[in-house]
Amino acid sequence: MHRTFSILTISLALSLPLSIDAAEPNAFYTGKAIQLIISTSPGGATDVAGRLLSRYFGKYLPGHPNIITQNMAGAGGIVSANYLYNVAKPDGLTLLAVNRANYLEQMVGRPEVKLDFRKLNWIGSFNRAPMMITCRKDSPYTSIEAMRSAKTPPRFGEGGTGSISYVFSALVSEIFDFKVKHVTGYGSAREIDLGVERGEADCRATSDITLVRPPWPTWAQQGYMIFVVQQGPTKSRLLPQSTPTVYELAPANAKANLALMDIMTAYTDFDRPFAAPPGVPADRLKLLRDGFEKVLADPGFLIEAKKLIDWDGTSFLNGADLQKKIDKTVSQPPDVIKRIKDILKEST
Repeated sequence: MHRTFSILTISLALSLPLSIDAAEPNAFYTGKAIQLIISTSPGGATDVAGRLLSRYFGKYLPGHPNIITQNMAGAGGIVSANYLYNVAKPDGLTLLAVNRANYLEQMVGRPEVKLDFRKLNWIGSFNRAPMMITCRKDSPYTSIEAMRSAKTPPRFGEGGTGSISYVFSALVSEIFDFKVKHVTGYGSAREIDLGVERGEADCRATSDITLVRPPWPTWAQQGYMIFVVQQGPTKSRLLPQSTPTVYELAPANAKANLALMDIMTAYTDFDRPFAAPPGVPADRLKLLRDGFEKVLADPGFLIEAKKLIDWDGTSFLNGADLQKKIDKTVSQPPDVIKRIKDILKEST
């Protein structure tokens, strides 16, 4: 009897640590809080998407941690990206709603970029949002031809050199051979809207999803803004179908620039990306990625996403696919990097 008891006790003792270790990934988030940093000021689409995710994410993580959002705007999203990469602990308790085009600033070697976007642990992204250019109706820039013939360049309101507006306006000006004046320093999409209203900027290059939030439905209805061109080659379902695409208007000699546009606007395929720092344990990264995918299938989330950003529930990238997409996009040969640098430099 005593011998049997001893053997059972020893067996239990030997197996206990293994059981605890096996359960640890699922128990880690119990009683904890995740800080979700948002790379812009409040009010823009990135802020809306980040706060939307925060309302559901804890529900689909073991232990149901609280999700606390914090805005950390600056340098068009680079301040928060640098923080995630260099300061945040790699424990799975800090995430970032990334400015989707910031990787381009790494590609062209901006000195303020202190990270490698390929080494972030990508959680996933939802929504696809192609680009457009729109200008005030009372401006002289209501068509591509008008921009080319204008005496002074159109002023584009933008966050920074890595913002989606800066990148797309620079590309379009290169393809169609006209000058652009970049008015940078805005902290959020709403601030750019206000800049347009105040007459500080004439035009905006932004994603089509902008149309679903105020004041854009009113602006569109009143004809306050003219939709000049959209990315293409497929037309956006949110824009007037009469809005031409870059591909339709591009001259015959623009083939190389169109191919470059596909690289530089790869971000339109991952409209709302989320990432964790490098070094997060693989088991916790899996929990975060799995939880993210489960959020995207939540009925309540789908209703809110449709209302707030007109997401149809179909266009998304899981963490593994987004990781591959970022790596492939950033890892370009030197000649392509040089061309991207030239375009962005010429537009400054």
